Amino acid sequence: MLNRNSLLVFTRCDINSLLRSMSLGALVSAAAFGCSDTATGEQVATPYKPDDAVVIGGEELGGEQTRLSTACEEHDCGTFEDACGDRAAGDVILDQSGNVVDVICYKQDVNVDDVPVDSVQQSDAKNNTVLVLDGEDDGLDVEKDVTISGNNAVIYGSGPDVSVIGGTVDIQKNNAVVRGVRIKKDVTITKNNSKLAFCVIEGDLTISGNNTTVAECTVLGKVTITGVNTVFVEDRLVQTTLSGKNLTCNHDTIVELEADGGVAGDGDAGSLGEVQCTSSGDETPKPEADGDAGAASGGKKLK
Repeated sequence: MLNRNSLLVFTRCDINSLLRSMSLGALVSAAAFGCSDTATGEQVATPYKPDDAVVIGGEELGGEQTRLSTACEEHDCGTFEDACGDRAAGDVILDQSGNVVDVICYKQDVNVDDVPVDSVQQSDAKNNTVLVLDGEDDGLDVEKDVTISGNNAVIYGSGPDVSVIGGTVDIQKNNAVVRGVRIKKDVTITKNNSKLAFCVIEGDLTISGNNTTVAECTVLGKVTITGVNTVFVEDRLVQTTLSGKNLTCNHDTIVELEADGGVAGDGDAGSLGEVQCTSSGDETPKPEADGDAGAASGGKKLK
């Protein structure tokens, strides 16, 4: 079982130990200190290994770490696995019946951009970029806001206890992924095929884009859904209900917000029961507006 707070499910290789051994002002490139492909031994630039996977929504609270090929053989990922392509890592998301409703893909054919160990004022994730936040417990990694202005961009952290964005996150393009970070203010999703995993959002979460997946996240503010085909799996919310068009939920729990803004307890031990989800029925997503919109990280099965 994985720790829901400290994470990180995918192996971050030796990047963090290397960071601790260097001066705080040094820049460390994942291309120089990346992961090794388990199958081939080849060095890769990304902070995750090819074929790493976590299954979310199954029997293990916090997710089950495995291989993507193994998970998709067991759970039948279908076209979701095909969308990830070769040598990808992935989070496999299950519904209450154990069926795959999404696979969040982490690909190798990307540009890797490391945030310096010293914090930066703001940051922007562009097309086909993995923006990597370090795993040092040294306060804010990005002091203000992060904008996702490119398609197929990923913000990748080492867990919400150590990888922290001090402002908002504004997702302005399609196929964005935000994983393993804490966001101190609001998150706004206006485009399609956005994925959030293993995150803490201290502000509000507003979803107007279609095909959004939120898995293993804590949201301390208000959640508003106006988009279609939204998935919430194994999340912790302070509100007691969720509603949306063609909404899928699996074991989302209500947590109590403490006076200092924290959450009382962890996992089922700290929950006040299940979030009540209401789906308004079958809907068809709106047409995509951006050129790269069809290359989703995993796509969504329409019901």
